[in-house]
Amino acid sequence: MHLGTTPCVSRVFIDGGSDAQTIRLEGNICSRTVGGSGIIVRNAPPECTGVCIEEPFFGQFSSVKAFFPTLGAAVLACELAGLPWSAINLSRLKLHATGKGNARKPEMQAAAKARWGVDLKG
Repeated sequence: MHLGTTPCVSRVFIDGGSDAQTIRLEGNICSRTVGGSGIIVRNAPPECTGVCIEEPFFGQFSSVKAFFPTLGAAVLACELAGLPWSAINLSRLKLHATGKGNARKPEMQAAAKARWGVDLKG
């Protein structure tokens, strides 16, 4: 789950399938907090085995400012649902997937397609 200024969710299924979707939230703290919790509730069915949340990217203040209320709400929703959660550093994920810590979205999409045979749009 990416919770920056434009939140998005990618789900990976046990059968290897996956999907990605952008979530539209208003910029105010109330909308982000309720929205962060709602992202978990809507996208984590009973068979969900865990949630991975992207760590904050400290490049832009607007992204960080938008991130923290949403992060708190997402973590709380995971805890209340009994879902294990972890935070992931995006640069490490990119390095693992493509060999480059600064890979762009098309490179990440190509890596996902090569690994799972599925086009991820989003």
